[in-house]
Amino acid sequence: MNQILFLPNYLKKRKNFIFIFTFSIIIIISLLIYSYSYFYRLKENKKLNNSLIQSFSITTLYNANNNYSNSSNNIYSPFIIGLLQIDKINLNYPIISYSSDELLKISICRFAGPMPNETGNLCIGGHNNIDNSFFGKLNRLNLGDNIRIYDLSGNYLDYTLYDKKEVLSNDLSCTNQNTNGKKIVTLVTCNTLKGTRIIYTASEKK
Repeated sequence: MNQILFLPNYLKKRKNFIFIFTFSIIIIISLLIYSYSYFYRLKENKKLNNSLIQSFSITTLYNANNNYSNSSNNIYSPFIIGLLQIDKINLNYPIISYSSDELLKISICRFAGPMPNETGNLCIGGHNNIDNSFFGKLNRLNLGDNIRIYDLSGNYLDYTLYDKKEVLSNDLSCTNQNTNGKKIVTLVTCNTLKGTRIIYTASEKK
């Protein structure tokens, strides 16, 4: 009698075990596929980013040459407006002229303000990636650190970081263009855990 009662329970437990085991395997495989595709995209975007940097170098090289025509075969050239360099954290990225979801996957982007090194507040956005690419290492900066911006002529200006703050995601006060004639650079990234924005502001070094 006990064996008869035990058999259905055993079969039920076995069925539950098989279901849980199968479900776990599916979850693990899905996570592996997602992780692979995520890091593969990062790798491909890094290659594209390197192409952008090379394109920027070519643009600045020929910019002073009156015989140079902007009818370059490199389709990325028109989108590059400058270069952001922060030696302390080994950051070196071309700045794309406008911001979109797709462009932010390729490099850092201007989303407000003037062209590089012009009067006003140049706001540059970048993802805070898990692999520390783009603006993933900005948290290592301290007030007083140096930020360098190149324009398309190959000239650069140095900026001193003077403010760092965290704001709500809908707070766009960092894009304010009332700089009293000063040249300001604002770097913006996201705190994905808290859903906030982290703002780094630097002014032209005198």
